[in-house]
Amino acid sequence: MAAALDIKILRMLVAIDRHGSLTRAAQALGITQSALSHHIRETERRTAVELFHRVGKRLHLTAIGEELLQAAKAIVGEVDRIEADLALFREGFGPVVRLGTGAYACHRWLPRFIADLASQGGRFDIEILDNSLSYPLIKAVIDGKVDIAICGGEIDDRRVRRHHLFDDELVAVLPAGHRLATRRHLEAADFADETYLSYSTIPEKGFEDERFFRPARAMPKRWRRAGDVAMIVEMVRQGLGVSILSRWAVEPALRTPGLVVKRLTGKGLPTTWQAVTRANELKDSAAVQVAGQLAEWCEGSLPRLLLQRSSAAAGFKA
Repeated sequence: MAAALDIKILRMLVAIDRHGSLTRAAQALGITQSALSHHIRETERRTAVELFHRVGKRLHLTAIGEELLQAAKAIVGEVDRIEADLALFREGFGPVVRLGTGAYACHRWLPRFIADLASQGGRFDIEILDNSLSYPLIKAVIDGKVDIAICGGEIDDRRVRRHHLFDDELVAVLPAGHRLATRRHLEAADFADETYLSYSTIPEKGFEDERFFRPARAMPKRWRRAGDVAMIVEMVRQGLGVSILSRWAVEPALRTPGLVVKRLTGKGLPTTWQAVTRANELKDSAAVQVAGQLAEWCEGSLPRLLLQRSSAAAGFKA
Protein backbone atom coordinates (compact mmCIF):
# COMPACT_ATOMS: atom_id res chain seq x y z
CA MET A 1 0.00 0.00 0.00
CA ALA A 2 2.88 2.35 0.74
CA ALA A 3 4.00 2.17 -2.89
CA ALA A 4 0.48 2.85 -4.16
CA LEU A 5 0.41 6.45 -2.97
CA ASP A 6 2.82 9.28 -3.63
CA ILE A 7 2.91 13.03 -3.01
CA LYS A 8 1.80 13.67 -6.60
CA ILE A 9 -1.64 12.11 -6.15
CA LEU A 10 -2.01 13.80 -2.75
CA ARG A 11 -1.37 17.19 -4.37
CA MET A 12 -3.93 16.32 -7.03
CA LEU A 13 -6.59 15.55 -4.45
CA VAL A 14 -5.91 18.83 -2.66
CA ALA A 15 -6.06 20.73 -5.96
CA ILE A 16 -9.38 19.15 -6.94
CA ASP A 17 -10.86 20.04 -3.54
CA ARG A 18 -9.49 23.59 -3.67
CA HIS A 19 -10.54 24.41 -7.25
CA GLY A 20 -13.80 22.46 -7.42
CA SER A 21 -13.35 20.77 -10.79
CA LEU A 22 -10.92 18.57 -12.70
CA THR A 23 -10.45 21.24 -15.36
CA ARG A 24 -9.45 24.02 -12.95
CA ALA A 25 -7.37 21.63 -10.82
CA ALA A 26 -5.46 20.45 -13.89
CA GLN A 27 -4.80 24.05 -14.91
CA ALA A 28 -3.48 24.87 -11.45
CA LEU A 29 -1.21 21.81 -11.53
CA GLY A 30 0.05 22.61 -15.01
CA ILE A 31 -1.18 19.37 -16.57
CA THR A 32 -4.01 18.39 -18.90
CA GLN A 33 -7.37 17.23 -17.61
CA SER A 34 -6.87 13.88 -19.30
CA ALA A 35 -3.54 13.43 -17.50
CA LEU A 36 -5.21 14.24 -14.18
CA SER A 37 -8.01 11.74 -14.87
CA HIS A 38 -5.42 9.12 -15.79
CA HIS A 39 -3.51 9.63 -12.53
CA ILE A 40 -6.74 9.21 -10.55
CA ARG A 41 -7.70 6.01 -12.37
CA GLU A 42 -4.18 4.64 -11.99
CA THR A 43 -4.20 5.34 -8.24
CA GLU A 44 -7.58 3.62 -7.88
CA ARG A 45 -6.22 0.64 -9.80
CA ARG A 46 -3.09 0.39 -7.67
CA THR A 47 -4.95 0.76 -4.38
CA ALA A 48 -7.99 -1.29 -5.46
CA VAL A 49 -10.09 1.46 -3.79
CA GLU A 50 -12.61 3.79 -5.45
CA LEU A 51 -11.77 7.38 -4.50
CA PHE A 52 -14.48 9.10 -6.57
CA HIS A 53 -17.97 8.26 -7.76
CA ARG A 54 -19.72 10.10 -10.58
CA VAL A 55 -23.08 11.83 -10.15
CA GLY A 56 -24.18 13.14 -13.53
CA LYS A 57 -21.17 15.00 -14.92
CA ARG A 58 -19.59 15.68 -11.51
CA LEU A 59 -17.14 13.64 -9.48
CA HIS A 60 -17.70 13.27 -5.74
CA LEU A 61 -15.30 11.80 -3.19
CA THR A 62 -16.24 8.48 -1.66
CA ALA A 63 -15.97 8.07 2.12
CA ILE A 64 -12.44 6.67 1.86
CA GLY A 65 -11.61 9.36 -0.69
CA GLU A 66 -12.68 12.05 1.78
CA GLU A 67 -10.51 10.44 4.48
CA LEU A 68 -7.54 10.43 2.12
CA LEU A 69 -8.19 14.09 1.23
CA GLN A 70 -8.03 15.15 4.88
CA ALA A 71 -4.74 13.31 5.30
CA ALA A 72 -3.48 14.79 2.02
CA LYS A 73 -4.14 18.35 3.21
CA ALA A 74 -2.02 17.83 6.31
CA ILE A 75 0.76 15.97 4.48
CA VAL A 76 0.97 18.41 1.56
CA GLY A 77 1.00 21.33 3.98
CA GLU A 78 3.91 19.80 5.89
CA VAL A 79 5.85 18.95 2.73
CA ASP A 80 5.38 22.50 1.40
CA ARG A 81 6.57 23.91 4.72
CA ILE A 82 9.65 21.68 4.80
CA GLU A 83 10.51 22.49 1.20
CA ALA A 84 10.24 26.20 1.97
CA ASP A 85 12.48 25.74 5.02
CA LEU A 86 15.06 23.84 2.95
CA ALA A 87 15.14 26.67 0.41
CA LEU A 88 15.70 29.21 3.19
CA PHE A 89 18.43 27.10 4.80
CA ARG A 90 20.24 27.00 1.45
CA GLU A 91 20.11 30.80 1.42
CA GLY A 92 21.34 31.10 5.02
CA PHE A 93 17.98 31.74 6.72
CA GLY A 94 16.25 29.83 9.50
CA PRO A 95 12.93 27.94 9.23
CA VAL A 96 9.72 29.83 8.46
CA VAL A 97 6.96 29.88 11.08
CA ARG A 98 3.57 30.89 9.65
CA LEU A 99 1.44 32.73 12.19
CA GLY A 100 -2.28 33.41 11.76
CA THR A 101 -4.27 35.97 13.74
CA GLY A 102 -7.70 36.12 12.06
CA ALA A 103 -9.87 39.16 12.72
CA TYR A 104 -7.81 40.27 15.74
CA ALA A 105 -4.78 41.54 13.85
CA CYS A 106 -2.52 42.01 16.91
CA HIS A 107 -0.68 44.70 14.92
CA ARG A 108 -0.08 46.81 18.04
CA TRP A 109 2.10 44.26 19.80
CA LEU A 110 2.96 41.26 17.60
CA PRO A 111 5.59 43.14 15.52
CA ARG A 112 7.24 44.17 18.80
CA PHE A 113 7.55 40.53 19.81
CA ILE A 114 9.06 39.64 16.42
CA ALA A 115 11.54 42.50 16.74
CA ASP A 116 12.50 41.48 20.30
CA LEU A 117 12.96 37.89 19.15
CA ALA A 118 15.23 38.99 16.32
CA SER A 119 17.26 41.26 18.61
CA GLN A 120 17.91 38.28 20.89
CA GLY A 121 19.34 36.28 18.00
CA GLY A 122 16.16 34.41 17.09
CA ARG A 123 16.80 32.22 14.06
CA PHE A 124 13.19 31.85 12.92
CA ASP A 125 11.60 33.74 10.05
CA ILE A 126 8.03 34.59 11.12
CA GLU A 127 5.37 35.22 8.49
CA ILE A 128 1.99 36.76 9.38
CA LEU A 129 -0.78 35.28 7.25
CA ASP A 130 -4.05 36.97 6.37
CA ASN A 131 -6.53 34.17 7.07
CA SER A 132 -9.97 33.96 5.53
CA LEU A 133 -12.62 34.09 8.24
CA SER A 134 -14.54 31.40 6.37
CA TYR A 135 -11.71 29.05 7.31
CA PRO A 136 -11.51 28.76 11.13
CA LEU A 137 -8.06 29.34 12.61
CA ILE A 138 -7.98 26.07 14.55
CA LYS A 139 -8.73 24.16 11.36
CA ALA A 140 -6.03 26.17 9.60
CA VAL A 141 -3.53 24.90 12.18
CA ILE A 142 -4.72 21.30 11.96
CA ASP A 143 -4.65 21.34 8.14
CA GLY A 144 -1.16 22.83 8.07
CA LYS A 145 -2.13 26.17 6.54
CA VAL A 146 -0.54 27.97 9.50
CA ASP A 147 1.90 26.78 12.17
CA ILE A 148 0.64 28.97 15.03
CA ALA A 149 -2.73 30.64 15.50
CA ILE A 150 -3.45 33.34 18.07
CA CYS A 151 -6.94 32.54 19.30
CA GLY A 152 -9.28 33.60 22.04
CA GLY A 153 -11.99 31.59 23.75
CA GLU A 154 -12.27 27.99 24.78
CA ILE A 155 -10.29 25.40 22.80
CA ASP A 156 -10.74 21.71 23.59
CA ASP A 157 -9.57 20.02 20.39
CA ARG A 158 -7.06 17.25 21.12
CA ARG A 159 -5.40 17.80 17.76
CA VAL A 160 -3.87 21.08 18.96
CA ARG A 161 -1.66 22.23 21.83
CA ARG A 162 -2.40 25.45 23.71
CA HIS A 163 0.17 28.01 24.97
CA HIS A 164 -1.38 30.57 27.36
CA LEU A 165 -0.72 34.20 26.39
CA PHE A 166 -2.91 36.44 28.57
CA ASP A 167 -6.31 36.72 30.21
CA ASP A 168 -8.86 39.23 29.08
CA GLU A 169 -12.56 40.10 29.13
CA LEU A 170 -15.28 40.35 26.48
CA VAL A 171 -17.09 43.69 26.63
CA ALA A 172 -19.99 45.35 24.84
CA VAL A 173 -19.00 48.19 22.50
CA LEU A 174 -21.59 50.94 22.02
CA PRO A 175 -21.68 54.34 20.33
CA ALA A 176 -21.60 57.23 22.77
CA GLY A 177 -25.11 58.39 23.53
CA HIS A 178 -26.61 54.96 22.90
CA ARG A 179 -29.73 54.13 24.91
CA LEU A 180 -27.76 51.44 26.81
CA ALA A 181 -24.77 53.66 27.56
CA THR A 182 -25.98 54.50 31.06
CA ARG A 183 -26.35 50.87 32.19
CA ARG A 184 -23.86 49.47 34.70
CA HIS A 185 -23.70 46.22 32.75
CA LEU A 186 -25.61 44.55 29.93
CA GLU A 187 -27.53 41.30 29.63
CA ALA A 188 -28.24 39.31 26.47
CA ALA A 189 -31.83 40.55 26.33
CA ASP A 190 -30.55 44.14 26.01
CA PHE A 191 -29.31 43.29 22.49
CA ALA A 192 -32.68 42.01 21.25
CA ASP A 193 -33.54 45.15 19.27
CA GLU A 194 -30.00 45.90 18.10
CA THR A 195 -28.04 45.42 14.88
CA TYR A 196 -25.08 43.30 15.93
CA LEU A 197 -21.73 43.81 14.15
CA SER A 198 -19.50 40.76 13.91
CA TYR A 199 -16.32 39.83 12.04
CA SER A 200 -17.84 36.45 11.16
CA THR A 201 -21.31 35.01 10.85
CA ILE A 202 -19.89 31.62 11.89
CA PRO A 203 -20.18 31.35 15.71
CA GLU A 204 -16.86 30.76 17.50
CA LYS A 205 -16.64 28.35 20.40
CA GLY A 206 -16.08 30.05 23.74
CA PHE A 207 -17.22 33.50 22.64
CA GLU A 208 -20.43 35.52 23.04
CA ASP A 209 -22.73 33.32 20.98
CA GLU A 210 -22.09 30.23 23.10
CA ARG A 211 -21.52 31.88 26.49
CA PHE A 212 -23.77 34.95 26.45
CA PHE A 213 -26.62 34.82 23.92
CA ARG A 214 -27.50 31.13 23.81
CA PRO A 215 -27.73 30.50 27.57
CA ALA A 216 -30.15 33.44 27.83
CA ARG A 217 -32.04 32.32 24.70
CA ALA A 218 -31.81 35.88 23.41
CA MET A 219 -30.27 37.03 20.15
CA PRO A 220 -29.86 40.41 18.42
CA LYS A 221 -32.52 41.02 15.79
CA ARG A 222 -29.95 41.40 13.02
CA TRP A 223 -26.36 40.23 12.49
CA ARG A 224 -24.15 42.16 10.10
CA ARG A 225 -20.67 41.03 9.11
CA ALA A 226 -18.13 43.84 9.26
CA GLY A 227 -14.86 42.17 8.27
CA ASP A 228 -12.41 42.81 11.10
CA VAL A 229 -12.17 44.37 14.54
CA ALA A 230 -10.94 47.77 13.37
CA MET A 231 -13.88 48.08 10.96
CA ILE A 232 -16.35 46.98 13.64
CA VAL A 233 -15.07 49.63 16.05
CA GLU A 234 -15.47 52.43 13.53
CA MET A 235 -18.91 51.24 12.43
CA VAL A 236 -20.02 51.24 16.07
CA ARG A 237 -18.62 54.75 16.45
CA GLN A 238 -20.78 55.84 13.51
CA GLY A 239 -23.92 54.39 15.11
CA LEU A 240 -24.30 51.52 12.64
CA GLY A 241 -24.68 48.88 15.32
CA VAL A 242 -23.23 47.43 18.53
CA SER A 243 -20.77 44.64 19.15
CA ILE A 244 -18.94 42.48 21.69
CA LEU A 245 -15.15 42.44 21.47
CA SER A 246 -12.09 41.59 23.51
CA ARG A 247 -11.20 44.50 25.81
CA TRP A 248 -7.52 44.67 24.81
CA ALA A 249 -8.49 45.18 21.17
CA VAL A 250 -10.97 47.99 21.72
CA GLU A 251 -9.33 50.03 24.51
CA PRO A 252 -7.02 52.08 22.22
CA ALA A 253 -10.08 53.29 20.30
CA LEU A 254 -11.40 54.84 23.51
CA ARG A 255 -8.74 57.52 23.30
CA THR A 256 -10.94 59.33 20.82
CA PRO A 257 -14.59 60.17 21.57
CA GLY A 258 -17.60 58.30 20.29
CA LEU A 259 -17.37 54.92 22.03
CA VAL A 260 -18.44 53.39 25.32
CA VAL A 261 -17.67 49.88 26.60
CA LYS A 262 -19.77 47.98 29.14
CA ARG A 263 -19.27 44.81 31.15
CA LEU A 264 -21.40 41.79 30.20
CA THR A 265 -23.46 40.52 33.13
CA GLY A 266 -22.72 41.64 36.65
CA LYS A 267 -19.71 39.31 36.89
CA GLY A 268 -18.18 40.06 33.52
CA LEU A 269 -17.32 37.60 30.75
CA PRO A 270 -13.64 36.59 31.02
CA THR A 271 -11.74 34.98 28.16
CA THR A 272 -8.23 33.71 27.51
CA TRP A 273 -5.91 34.25 24.55
CA GLN A 274 -3.64 31.45 23.46
CA ALA A 275 -1.08 30.49 20.84
CA VAL A 276 -2.19 27.22 19.26
CA THR A 277 0.08 24.68 17.57
CA ARG A 278 -0.51 21.16 16.24
CA ALA A 279 -0.50 18.52 18.98
CA ASN A 280 1.76 16.24 16.95
CA GLU A 281 4.49 18.87 16.60
CA LEU A 282 7.79 17.82 18.15
CA LYS A 283 8.68 19.77 21.29
CA ASP A 284 11.77 21.20 19.61
CA SER A 285 9.99 22.15 16.39
CA ALA A 286 10.18 25.76 15.21
CA ALA A 287 6.43 26.30 15.78
CA VAL A 288 6.47 25.04 19.37
CA GLN A 289 9.61 27.02 20.18
CA VAL A 290 8.16 30.27 18.83
CA ALA A 291 4.81 29.69 20.57
CA GLY A 292 6.64 29.12 23.86
CA GLN A 293 8.75 32.24 23.37
CA LEU A 294 5.62 34.24 22.59
CA ALA A 295 3.97 32.98 25.79
CA GLU A 296 7.05 33.99 27.84
CA TRP A 297 7.15 37.39 26.13
CA CYS A 298 3.47 38.03 26.85
CA GLU A 299 4.01 37.21 30.50
CA GLY A 300 6.99 39.51 30.92
CA SER A 301 6.99 42.13 28.17
CA LEU A 302 3.51 42.57 26.72
CA PRO A 303 2.75 46.31 26.84
CA ARG A 304 0.77 47.24 29.93
CA LEU A 305 -1.88 48.97 27.85
CA LEU A 306 -3.05 45.50 26.75
CA LEU A 307 -3.27 44.05 30.24
CA GLN A 308 -4.44 46.97 32.36
CA ARG A 309 -7.19 49.52 31.96
CA SER A 310 -5.59 52.59 30.49
CA SER A 311 -6.59 56.07 31.52
CA ALA A 312 -8.32 56.27 28.18
CA ALA A 313 -10.69 53.54 29.32
CA ALA A 314 -12.49 55.86 31.69
CA GLY A 315 -15.59 55.13 29.63
CA PHE A 316 -15.57 51.58 30.99
CA LYS A 317 -18.13 51.63 33.76
CA ALA A 318 -18.61 48.42 35.68
